[in-house]
Amino acid sequence: MDLSTIGVRFGWAVEETAGTKPTAFKWIKRCNKIGGLNISKEKIETTCFEDKIKTYIAGVSDTGGDWNINFNGTEKGSATDIVKAWNELLTASEEGAESGKATWADIFIPGFGSYFVKFQPGEIPMPDLEPNGKLDIQISNVVNEYIGLGEAIEPTEAGA
Repeated sequence: MDLSTIGVRFGWAVEETAGTKPTAFKWIKRCNKIGGLNISKEKIETTCFEDKIKTYIAGVSDTGGDWNINFNGTEKGSATDIVKAWNELLTASEEGAESGKATWADIFIPGFGSYFVKFQPGEIPMPDLEPNGKLDIQISNVVNEYIGLGEAIEPTEAGA
């Protein structure tokens, strides 16, 4: 059976022990788009004078560093809930960073697994606004380290 994006969740956690992946993640509701991360390899030219065609070896991988996450602010009260939840994330991330702990994202995909990313969360920007449009809050974040696909950990509501 083909998989869909129904049930995908964006979760976050700050390391309890520096350098160790968290085992539980908090779910922020109303996420409607999570930017993909393409990993591209830099190329290092190794051509010598006697070569008739340029030669290369693979260099370091690059995510591009930017990562956007969108939240849907159309339900009554949800925009303020998103702001409250994101500000909680920002505070926890800043406090964790002071003691050398990273902030992790868990992109949970039912029936598939979870993608994990260490990231630095961005501030909530003023969104683009237009007549007859929905409120869409796009937050730009910085990728610190792409961990990749792993065993699924479903993010849960606080206190769940």
